[in-house]
Order: sequence, then C-alpha cells, then structure tokens
Amino acid sequence: MKKINLLIIILIGAITLETGGLTANVVTPIAMVKSYAAGVASYYSYECADLPMANGRPFDPGKKTCASWSYKFGTVLAVKSMDTGRSTEVIVTDRGPNKRLVKEGGIIDLSKRAFQDICSLEQGLTRVIVTVKK
Repeated sequence: MKKINLLIIILIGAITLETGGLTANVVTPIAMVKSYAAGVASYYSYECADLPMANGRPFDPGKKTCASWSYKFGTVLAVKSMDTGRSTEVIVTDRGPNKRLVKEGGIIDLSKRAFQDICSLEQGLTRVIVTVKK
C-alpha cells in the first residue's frame, strides 16, 4: 500500500483517506501562511524619488525596499533571481507593482538598489522567488 504524506504549516487535525489501495493523510489548516512566491520582479528608480510611498514616507531608490500587494509594510523579504542566482533582502514599504505588470506575472517591484543586487538594470525584469524572512 502506497502512503502519501502532506504537510501544511499550521494544523488543527488530520484524517486518513483510503481509496483504491492509496492511503493519504489529509490535514486541515487553521490558516494558509504565504511564506514564498514565484514570479517576475521589476524595478522603479529616480522617476519616483522623493515621492510618497503607500506607507507615507518618501521613496529612496538607493535603499533596499520594495512594493508588494501581498505582504504587510515592514515585512522583510529575501528575493532571489532565478536568472542569475543572486539574492538580496528588502523591506516592504510600498504597494505595487503596476496592475499591468501583475497581469503579466509581476509579483514585486524592487528599488533600483535592490534590483542591481540581483541582476543588471538593462534586463528590466527578472524571474524571482520571494521568501518571507520576518
């Protein structure tokens, strides 16, 4: 008999299902915790410098910050480029990326400084994995 184990971060209970010789342990989550995401990263730079971000502070393209629709302000994220293998850490300070980019797979908009840490600015976009650090 083949057994499949499923793991979910927060659990309140587990049940076992048996169908046609296949046994699976199924767990019920209290809440789904979004700890990582994969998609496309873009960047924004001097055209937005000193303009207020969604958190009310002025944008500084020289700091390691990002815009995200999915994470709370102040969340520290690790962003790794799947194209270069390089990574950086950023703090969520703004909302974005632009809805047009979201429709094309955009999940995060990095400051110029953060984007340069993971790839060349000439690329403009890079495939990334984003992980919550704290």
